Amino acid sequence: MNRTEIRLSGMSRSGNHAIIDWIMRQADGRVCFLNCAEGKTNPFESCRPLSDGRPWRASWENFDLDAEAGGRLSPKDLLLHSYEDSYNAHAFSRVFEDRHDAWVGPSGRRLDVVILRDPFNLFASRRAMGADLPRATAARMWKQHARTALKALNTRPRKGSRRHPLPILYNRWASERAYRAEIAARLGLSFTDAGIETVAACNGGSSFDGLAYDGRAGAMRVTERWRAYADDTEYLSLFDAEMVDLSRQLFGPPPHLPRLPETAPAQPAAAAPTCAEPAAALKPER
Repeated sequence: MNRTEIRLSGMSRSGNHAIIDWIMRQADGRVCFLNCAEGKTNPFESCRPLSDGRPWRASWENFDLDAEAGGRLSPKDLLLHSYEDSYNAHAFSRVFEDRHDAWVGPSGRRLDVVILRDPFNLFASRRAMGADLPRATAARMWKQHARTALKALNTRPRKGSRRHPLPILYNRWASERAYRAEIAARLGLSFTDAGIETVAACNGGSSFDGLAYDGRAGAMRVTERWRAYADDTEYLSLFDAEMVDLSRQLFGPPPHLPRLPETAPAQPAAAAPTCAEPAAALKPER
């Protein structure tokens, strides 16, 4: 039914829609995307509206969401369904596994993806947008996703074992063409890099810039959003030693924010593919 199926999880304002739009632009054939579904449900039934009011995008005419939700499934070269602000057990649930073929149809190849952005810029963007998760819940969720990413990057699965979700580090995806090419290869896509300069329109685009940089997204200062809240006590209180350490391992040294907890220098990561290499450090205070 689906040649390839990609299930994506990431916190809101992590670059989810920019990455998903880019994935769709790299794909060939019949491509279907279901936006922000609810875990443990049929994503054709629980997907949520995009900026145009529809909860889906399809590359062919006459796509019928009601038919698909009712089990009258059409063949697809790529099916994507996304989950936002969800813990792993909710987004990647056993309930979904048990009903997978009935809900979305059998897939020749299945991939799970966790999209992760560094916490300093993520929580600045969420604060600017007014994201509604309780602060403690959001912090716990980011840490869980970060630990999942680190485990995937530093573990080579044994043959026959279930693979860890593929992490996509937004900071690197936004700035490194070679990293995007490798991600495309890991997802089985034909890399053209089409769409990399597009600002995703969902929820008004960027929390800071809206759609002003559409067509030249690379000019946005996405690694400097933390500067807007560098003196905000409530914002700074989000970052405990564990979060700073996890961020350091994935994204390099943190920005020079006041009152960040001290952490020990990260130990060298185990040998891993290029996608696991730490990103360049966030830009320091000038």
